[in-house]
Amino acid sequence: MARSPTSTVTNFALYGEAGHDVAPEFIHVERISARSSLYEWTISPHVHPGIFQILLLSEGPSLLVCENAEIALPPPCLVTIPCGAVHAFRFASEAKGWVLSVADALLADPRIAAPGTARLVREGVPQCLPLPGGALGDLGETLMRVLASEDAAGGPLGLASVALLLAGVEKIAGTASAPPAAPPDRRIALVRRFTALVEVRFRQHASVADYARQLGATPQTLTRACRFAVGKAPGEIAHERLLREAMRALAFSAASVTQVAHDLGFADPAYFSRFFKARTGQEPSRFRRERAWTAAHLP
Repeated sequence: MARSPTSTVTNFALYGEAGHDVAPEFIHVERISARSSLYEWTISPHVHPGIFQILLLSEGPSLLVCENAEIALPPPCLVTIPCGAVHAFRFASEAKGWVLSVADALLADPRIAAPGTARLVREGVPQCLPLPGGALGDLGETLMRVLASEDAAGGPLGLASVALLLAGVEKIAGTASAPPAAPPDRRIALVRRFTALVEVRFRQHASVADYARQLGATPQTLTRACRFAVGKAPGEIAHERLLREAMRALAFSAASVTQVAHDLGFADPAYFSRFFKARTGQEPSRFRRERAWTAAHLP
């Protein structure tokens, strides 16, 4: 299959669903058949801005199409789909397995990030990883079932399940010898460098121009790359990182709202509260009451 022009590739949140902002802790899992059967087992070329996917194929030989390459998927196997990567599938009608979708930003979260995950995510191209006998199969099936259970994906059990899956993918990827299907897109590589820099500097509230200068790019180039890869402006990405850290601190630490604000570089706690409410619809104190990990120990 020839490479589809970028201008004609559809952006989806989940396939067939109109794109929308991806929540910083988005996790979704479903069976392969749940969506592909609705489209005669053929998933057309598309992109998921801001979403990283893992496909666990247990039955039914299928086909992955990415850029200008076609890759056979002999089960059992794992497929990794970095955000911003154009891809398509042709599934066998008897295909069985799972698709896990995770907010790309969440992969940097130390609660779930496996040491080698960055390589899988940042290469910018889909990969097929054969599953050797006994590798991840039964465990992966169990973890996917846990994630598919009601309310599991958004809680500690869901995060732990994703962490175990990523660790398993990392181990399998470390022994796989197959090269990536195509070189990474330079725009995606720039966005990866940007997000890595945001991880270091998000508390400093640096401007887009400052980030671009440090990356050796213009603000316009950085903005175009971010919109292509994740469908968001670089300022939004930096703010989401701040928000994710704020949510984590409010839910998992005993620091006061004022302490959290100062730790995140906000000189004015009131401004922090406005920043937080504008993006979550809740005051920080209310968010804490509803999401606190150990409410008995938090103010």
